[in-house]
Amino acid sequence: MDRSLNIAMIGCGSLMYQFIYDCMKNIPARLTAVSHTDENELQKFTDRYYVPQIYHDYKKLLQLEKVDAVICFPSDTHTHYSIARDCLLSGVHVFMERPPCLSVEQAHDLLELQRLTGKYVMTRFNKRFTTSYVMAREIIRRDEFGPITMFMSKFQGAECASEQSFLFNHVSHHIDLARYLLGEIKSLHVEKIKLSDQLLGFNISFVAASGAIGVIQSGSLQKIEYPMERVEITGVGRNVIIDNIRGLEYNRPAPKRDGFEVAPLTEGGDTLVWNPNHGNLTNYTYYGFEAQLHHFIDRILQRLAPEPNMQDSIHTIELLESIQSLSS
Repeated sequence: MDRSLNIAMIGCGSLMYQFIYDCMKNIPARLTAVSHTDENELQKFTDRYYVPQIYHDYKKLLQLEKVDAVICFPSDTHTHYSIARDCLLSGVHVFMERPPCLSVEQAHDLLELQRLTGKYVMTRFNKRFTTSYVMAREIIRRDEFGPITMFMSKFQGAECASEQSFLFNHVSHHIDLARYLLGEIKSLHVEKIKLSDQLLGFNISFVAASGAIGVIQSGSLQKIEYPMERVEITGVGRNVIIDNIRGLEYNRPAPKRDGFEVAPLTEGGDTLVWNPNHGNLTNYTYYGFEAQLHHFIDRILQRLAPEPNMQDSIHTIELLESIQSLSS
């Protein structure tokens, strides 16, 4: 039985060339064709990697190539929705760089096309597959953690093209991460600081349906070279801190230490730490790209819906549209 898929790529520019395609080396998929609008970037990619067929127009690729799925990383955010739509109408699954759409109306259209075609749009919300966040989700679901009471995340990105692009390209990740960790969000409050179209920040406070309260602070006001991402989840008497993706601390009640004898580390108590050895020679990035791409291909091979697809992602799009409205 053939356990690999024929895939094509739409968009093979900087992110795909520098990073994404290398994450696919152990994934059961055969690259059959690429399409890209920038001739220089296309030449750079095809000089480096073997590509059987090359197109400048993705619509011709979809018309002429027999593929099972498309990995789509176009440079222009405003083309994502139309490309995803064309892929579904051509009968292929699509793994789409976020955002797959810029409105709830577009999201509902893609959701309906999923239903009609039996094909799926999976959005690149790779934080759901990021090692430290997967670890955190397992921890906060333990009985010992108690109910989740509070959530805090901070993310800083580089200067943005526009307020909408920052919301849908960056804030989207942490809104979706909050949904992944806490469940659905029932109410939002938004405050914004804006120095220019490129320099702005959001303070988003929310209440989850579970009763947990949270805040997401995200902006383009800090140099991206500095520590840029931190998440803290509080239960009852315990918390989990994920610092810059590759560090996790699970703080648990420690035994009382107030005499002359030093108590040993306690199983089930004291702080549990994950800190990967950065000296290890490995191509694994811990950012979730490999795991999410593998999940996408594997689920299609099994004729199952990948998660999240548009049926789930539409809730994140709805929240982003609410944030945009509340901050205007």
